Amino acid sequence: MEIKKSDHRELWSAIKTQLMAQYTRDPGGDGYGIYLVFWFGEQHCQMPPEGARPTSTQALQERLPATLSAEEKVKVSIRVIDVSKR
Repeated sequence: MEIKKSDHRELWSAIKTQLMAQYTRDPGGDGYGIYLVFWFGEQHCQMPPEGARPTSTQALQERLPATLSAEEKVKVSIRVIDVSKR
């Protein structure tokens, strides 16, 4: 499991550089992993490498899987949890 805040500078790359490169390689994990992101609001979301900044938890939840291949999407679950002040 890899956990990031939505404003973390490696938000868009940590799925591959941390979760997949370090944790899902463990033989006990069989390539499976969870990428958990805490959403602190639009103004606290790291800009993606291309395109506009996500404006909601739903938008981020939809955009992050686009960084994975079809094969990787089967083994990596992505969850975005809204912890922003309302």
